[in-house]
Amino acid sequence: MAKMTFIPKERLKNARIQRGYKQSEFAERVAMDQSQYSRRETGKVAITDEEWERFATALGVEKEEIVETEPRVINIVNNSNNKGNSINAFEIIIKAPNHFFDDMKKKWISS
Repeated sequence: MAKMTFIPKERLKNARIQRGYKQSEFAERVAMDQSQYSRRETGKVAITDEEWERFATALGVEKEEIVETEPRVINIVNNSNNKGNSINAFEIIIKAPNHFFDDMKKKWISS
C-alpha cells in the first residue's frame, strides 16, 4: 500500500491561531464539523475554492493570504513496444506544487 503524504495548510492554521480560534471554534464559525475542518487543515482532504473563500471571510483576510495549493500529480507512462511486445515500461510520478508545473510549462513553450 502506498504511503500517503499530507501537506498541512500552515498559512490557514497560523491565521486561525493568530485570531485566537481553537479548531472547534473556527469550524463552527465556518459551518463545518471540527473533524472535517481538521482534515482540511492537516492536508488529509483537499480544500475547495468555496471553502477557501469561507475560511478567508471568517478570518477577515484576503483568500490569497491563506491559500496553499494542492500538489498536482502527473503520471508519465511509457510502454514502448516492438510488434506488440513490451520492450520497456516505466512510470514516473511527480508530486509538486502547482507553480512548479506552471513554471515548467512556460519554459517548454518558450523553448
